[in-house]
Amino acid sequence: MRFSGLLFSVMCLLALPTAQAQQAMVEFSADTVESDMQGGEQTGKLYVGQDRIRTDIEINGQTLIQIIDLKAQEALMINTQEKSFLRRQAGGGDMMSAQKTDSASPCAGMENITCEQTGKEQVYGRPAIKWEFTNEAGGKTESMTIWLDEQRGIPTRQIMPDGSSIEMWMLGSDTVGGRQAEKWELTMTGPDGKSTSSYQWYDPEIEMNIREESESGYFRELRNIKPGKQPDSLFKIPAGYDEVSMPQGFGKQEDR
Repeated sequence: MRFSGLLFSVMCLLALPTAQAQQAMVEFSADTVESDMQGGEQTGKLYVGQDRIRTDIEINGQTLIQIIDLKAQEALMINTQEKSFLRRQAGGGDMMSAQKTDSASPCAGMENITCEQTGKEQVYGRPAIKWEFTNEAGGKTESMTIWLDEQRGIPTRQIMPDGSSIEMWMLGSDTVGGRQAEKWELTMTGPDGKSTSSYQWYDPEIEMNIREESESGYFRELRNIKPGKQPDSLFKIPAGYDEVSMPQGFGKQEDR
């Protein structure tokens, strides 16, 4: 399978760990495991460096690598079989993932989005900072409200423009893969009032989730976590690799 044929699927598969780690500056390496559509498991590797994140994943016998540079807001997609790479702008990530957010400016780096702190409130017994986010794009202005947990810096409540909401609350302490973690429940409620729940295990040492699990049984997890400084070479394009362009029409397909 050619690089262009793998591009869309691998970007979706790699969205999880990079979105989680975008604000996690504790350096470490880990194995990644998540359930696939056939009931099996998809495995890979995650490396978190200072302001950079690398994810390796095997797809159809090929190794695909994604490297995110948070300062440059740039992502590299590397195909080791073809010895080629694609450069693109890095996205903003999933704001409701249990990941540490910059409490001074949680909307920093988000295109067309501004935010303003409007006070402090209790969310399920935990102090939280309330923020109003405004998105101006395509001639439209939309607002949403987010409460950031004061201790953890993670969003514990979010009210979207259409009235849907996402809420998180801590259930207590738990152990995952021999590591101490906080178990959180996350409930998403749509405009029609219907809700779905999932669970997240947050590791305070590396400041990100190490397991997520849905009601359907889908899960994703970090295993064999090894805190420590990561080699700079992990986040560089290998010598002799050629840059390729985004496949024609890919942007239109992605927007649909």
